[in-house]
Amino acid sequence: MDCTEVEEGYKVRYTPLAPGDYYVSIKYNNNHIVGSPFKVTCKGDSKVADIGGQETSSVSVETVAKVGKANNSTGPLLPQFKSDASKVTSKGMGLKKAYIGKQNLFTVSANNAGANILFVGIHGPKGPCEEVYIKHQGHNQYAVNYLVRERGDYLVLVKWGDEHIPGSPFKVEV
Repeated sequence: MDCTEVEEGYKVRYTPLAPGDYYVSIKYNNNHIVGSPFKVTCKGDSKVADIGGQETSSVSVETVAKVGKANNSTGPLLPQFKSDASKVTSKGMGLKKAYIGKQNLFTVSANNAGANILFVGIHGPKGPCEEVYIKHQGHNQYAVNYLVRERGDYLVLVKWGDEHIPGSPFKVEV
């Protein structure tokens, strides 16, 4: 197993000794990232390693911040976005009313707002919403689905970069 730092983060390579199902766990701050552990099915000649048993390998990477190399910069290497959150629009019933156990939907259009990152957070009477899915549909158009499990008033926060979009936070009744 080996780990290499790349521009986007880290690349980890592992060569299994035998075919079968393997589980890849990826953790950040000692917590699994979404979807982890991932199941990977490896195929190949089973005669390569007839040792049997279980095998565990791990790699731990500790990092503070990526540092830029250009101009002897010592600060974090972060992209500089030019955007205007006031030009982002959103619509859909999921910004007004939500239903328990159903997919609640709204859309966000940032096609006239420049480049940035969409952040969505949903907070209910007992804490954050359990499931929130953001799907980029191209041209800075997004579909947001979320699932609530309890009645009450929720806040839907939508940010384009560091700034709230018009109307955010939205008060949603469940």
